[in-house]
Amino acid sequence: MVQALQKNCNFSYRPGWAAPRQQPYKMAIGGRRGIRFLLFYLVIPLGLHYLCDTILRHHAAYGPRCKALETGSFFWLNMIRTINSWRGLMAITIVLFHAGVGWIWNVAVTGVTFFFLSSTFLLAMRHPFERLTAGRYGRFAISHALRIYPLHWLGLALLIALGWHYYPSDIHWGPTALSAMLIHSWFPAHDIHYGLNPVAWYLCALLFCYLIYPFMAHWIGRWRLRYKVVLAIVLAVVLAIVLLPLDIPGREAVFVNPLSHVLDIVVGLILFHLYHALKAHCRQATFATATALEAAAMLLLAAAITVNVATTWVKPWEDVLIWLLPQGCILLVFALFNGNEGAIGKLLLCKPLQWLGSISFEVYVLQFVAFHLFNYVVSPVAGHYGWIIYDRLAWFALPLLLPLAWVVNRVFTRPLRKTLNSKLND
Repeated sequence: MVQALQKNCNFSYRPGWAAPRQQPYKMAIGGRRGIRFLLFYLVIPLGLHYLCDTILRHHAAYGPRCKALETGSFFWLNMIRTINSWRGLMAITIVLFHAGVGWIWNVAVTGVTFFFLSSTFLLAMRHPFERLTAGRYGRFAISHALRIYPLHWLGLALLIALGWHYYPSDIHWGPTALSAMLIHSWFPAHDIHYGLNPVAWYLCALLFCYLIYPFMAHWIGRWRLRYKVVLAIVLAVVLAIVLLPLDIPGREAVFVNPLSHVLDIVVGLILFHLYHALKAHCRQATFATATALEAAAMLLLAAAITVNVATTWVKPWEDVLIWLLPQGCILLVFALFNGNEGAIGKLLLCKPLQWLGSISFEVYVLQFVAFHLFNYVVSPVAGHYGWIIYDRLAWFALPLLLPLAWVVNRVFTRPLRKTLNSKLND
């Protein structure tokens, strides 16, 4: 696995994260086989969820909470539903890449940019911070930190439990402690900023963005659009200057560092400024106009991916600057036509995609738990009965991960969030 990842996408992993010791799995899955397994583990799990969820919604024990459950994600009360679906789809592409589907790398790498931009955009909708006080900042910081830490600790605990039983020598308690505090992505060392749960670097960067967002929204939010754009250009140039002379590990360390994503916050505030300026003009847009603009935004992303694949002058981890424009356009267009969607927006409103978006945070955080369950539990049991599936992680990752994420969302995330909200409001 390690060699294939380094060969296909210059992305390195520490042995023992996702590859089984007995037999490494293969990476090459594409073409018609890729289409078949995408249909296989998207249609079946989502269909089963829809059936079970329908039963739960009408069950007497859930009656008082049906209205709350219908709102979708528990994290964003102001969630724009098409953005909710996009977040779910982006999370799936990241999971597929980490599961070994190398050809999806150029789509998955754009997903992280979309997460940061959409998080800032949705924060600006709900928390403009025109007035900044110590009490308001404290409540905001505590509330949003509690959106991250409990689920992160749960995922880390599950990985420690699996690691303690199956690969105790791969657990390093120093980096794990830094990861538990969500300060590990500040360190340039590869084994620290990825650690036991490699995707937790995003949580560290997201926490930093939460902590500095009130100040940036209060100070920068009142600027004119031209000054915000100038600031974004300056930050992009500085980031490019830092990235260009570095080798791949160095660029990787810069990418996961939270300071690199201050640019994403500024671009998110620019998108919110444009949203307010253009929203009135889009209310009377026709269905054809909305469809054309949605398609244009997606074609822009496809063009950026094509250019990135076809050219060699953009090195790995430098392409983070390329995705800001196309992903920003997708976010802005689908937000502007919220409630007046085009054909693509209508597709994104389907219940399976809305459900996928509502558990996207759990899907992202718990993906390596599912990988380890497959490699160290499911595969050996299947092999015992003569079914050799060690090289089929990409086929079984989502069937394991989606039910796990749904259960955690229902049993852990939502009840805990409800309790914490009531405590903070009191």
